[in-house]
Amino acid sequence: MASMRIARALALAGIAARRKCEAFILEGLVTVNGETVLDLGRQVEPDKDEIRFRGKPLSSEQPVYFMLHKPVGYTTTVSDPHAEKTVIELLPPEIKARLFPVGRLDRDSTGLLLFTNDGDLANRLTHPRYGVGKWYEVTLDRPLDPAARARVLRGVRLEEGPARAEKVEAVSARTVRLLLREGRKREIRRIFQQVGYKVEALCRTDFGPLKLGNLPPAKGRLLTPAEVAHLKRLSAPSV
Repeated sequence: MASMRIARALALAGIAARRKCEAFILEGLVTVNGETVLDLGRQVEPDKDEIRFRGKPLSSEQPVYFMLHKPVGYTTTVSDPHAEKTVIELLPPEIKARLFPVGRLDRDSTGLLLFTNDGDLANRLTHPRYGVGKWYEVTLDRPLDPAARARVLRGVRLEEGPARAEKVEAVSARTVRLLLREGRKREIRRIFQQVGYKVEALCRTDFGPLKLGNLPPAKGRLLTPAEVAHLKRLSAPSV
């Protein structure tokens, strides 16, 4: 196997997405051949170097891709001592690989949540540079008026910068479908709060080519090879 940056090696081993792996390195949780590594530029050869995370050697798991219909009440995290329930608890026991969620859905939101141990793909799917689209069905406290809809499309300013929906489509009097290409924390709820609305229900229905369809809440399935290939094409680095 060719040499690569240490964070990429961790991501490929299913530890987490690459940026999270970089944080683990800076926290001193990674060693290479017995030496704690703090340099994000450190090159390693996973088939030759002994790489350990939290004292345990990296495993060479096969990549797994799984989609779940997240119900209300579950926190999107691998582990959190303050969370009553986490989405990891919903993964079927026959999946032995160490999976982590790609992106987030807040505790009160539902819908399509993707899991994988392919950190490289997870990083690209969540990076704004690649702009993988996600559709959400949003129920508001009252009908969305034209002026507010225009503001949602034009964009509002949040603490971390401007945010906007690329498309807004009416479903019913109080329910709309939104297309976003970023995934900031509680972004949709905060966008509507800026224009004077409260989100009463939020469900992610599409993630790139993946569709929630009639998958029941708290249930999931493995992605097909065609779906995985489509995700990889959508998020492939430009050359």
